Amino acid sequence: SNWTFSIFDCCSTPLLSFATCCLCPCQVGRQRATLTESFGCGQCLFLTFCLPFAAFLNRYEIRSRYHIRGNAISDGVCCCLCGCCATVQQARELNYKGDKPGALFMSSDEENTYSSPNPTYQSHNND
Repeated sequence: SNWTFSIFDCCSTPLLSFATCCLCPCQVGRQRATLTESFGCGQCLFLTFCLPFAAFLNRYEIRSRYHIRGNAISDGVCCCLCGCCATVQQARELNYKGDKPGALFMSSDEENTYSSPNPTYQSHNND
């Protein structure tokens, strides 16, 4: 299959595009957390020092996960020449496919541990 959204269609989601252009490392990190289902200090350091490679890895993994046509060379070209547009396209693809963003610095098991239970309140009538 092909990408659901064109790489040059990033302006159709202005808020996402603006946020990605201003905070590209955060968007790439959010995608990493979604794809790896955990994001810790090691991933954060990797992202800080190797942002272009992390963006490339995200694109490659999204393409592999959803069986999207392409190859590593096209992934690299997209990330180098149109990095923000590629990151927006990837975010839209993840959202469209139903992958919820991962939590930064939490694994999926920890997310379930910290979910707040619904307390039940009982009313007491003192007649």
